[in-house]
Amino acid sequence: MDLVATLAKSAGMAAEANTPGSLLAKIPLSMKTLGFDTRKKFDQIAVDAAELKIPVHSRRQLDQLMKNCIACHSSFKIIEEVSQ
Repeated sequence: MDLVATLAKSAGMAAEANTPGSLLAKIPLSMKTLGFDTRKKFDQIAVDAAELKIPVHSRRQLDQLMKNCIACHSSFKIIEEVSQ
């Protein structure tokens, strides 16, 4: 459960520290809202895994969080232009 907490924390709001402001400015509000909610859910998984240490609880949280991932990835795509 310590590994669960560590990995979940790294995918939480701390991961936003590396997102360039120029990219955030281009992302639609609905995508940001869903993305930040997802990051916060990862942070909650991290806290609960560290404190509760109940694998089935963390699994249920992850099941709920994955609904955000599926919704976001099915709705939004970032296409990178490649110059040659």
